[in-house]
Amino acid sequence: MLLSMRLVGCFLVMPLLSFRALPLRSRLLIALVLAYAVLPSIKGKYVIGTDLAAASYGVALIELAIGMAAGWVVRVGLMAFDLLAEVISVETGLSFASTYFRDPSLASGLAGEFIGLLALAIAFTLNIHLVFLDVIFSSYQTLPPGTWPASWNWPSVLTLVAKSFSFGVVLSLPVIVLYLMLNATQAVLARVSPQLNLFSIGFVIFVPVAFLVLAIVIPSFAEAVQRALEPAFEWIRAGIPRP
Repeated sequence: MLLSMRLVGCFLVMPLLSFRALPLRSRLLIALVLAYAVLPSIKGKYVIGTDLAAASYGVALIELAIGMAAGWVVRVGLMAFDLLAEVISVETGLSFASTYFRDPSLASGLAGEFIGLLALAIAFTLNIHLVFLDVIFSSYQTLPPGTWPASWNWPSVLTLVAKSFSFGVVLSLPVIVLYLMLNATQAVLARVSPQLNLFSIGFVIFVPVAFLVLAIVIPSFAEAVQRALEPAFEWIRAGIPRP
């Protein structure tokens, strides 16, 4: 039960393991089965005696926090694609309806859902979830239960968030430059021919260009997902070294 807490935290937060299509009870059952499979490899290595019975709840909470922190860091790495989706939605007008009615369950409207699901699908094809579970399994060999990794601190988390945000800006630069040129062209047309309804013309031009941009960007998504998650896994491995 104690070993499963670290895995339960991962299944609660890690994007590739916590999708809503998998019921919570199933996730808890999978965590228990995986913990039972890990148990023989570390049996007898760590002993929790009766003197630690009073602190068992604290140890369990720390184990849960370790798993949730590791899973949340992977989510931070994928934040770059949320930024890309937000830029595409705002620049192209695909999220225009959200300015009147904001749906809290959708991050960036249609583009956000599509790019988010595409990033998760590519992460599955790259076996990111298996690499993550391998790191967690190795953590039982080097990180005793109830021990928080010393390198997991707030400055390192802020650095990781900054890296993810900067990578998202890099992914969004082609979209920003292209639509800056289109907006500049639209502004010139508005000065030359004020009688044109450029508001309706802009949607006719911007939306098809958005699909063209996605068609150009999608082939490089596999490399982008890998690069986006590299800092996250470096942060995790810094606190959980391999045996």
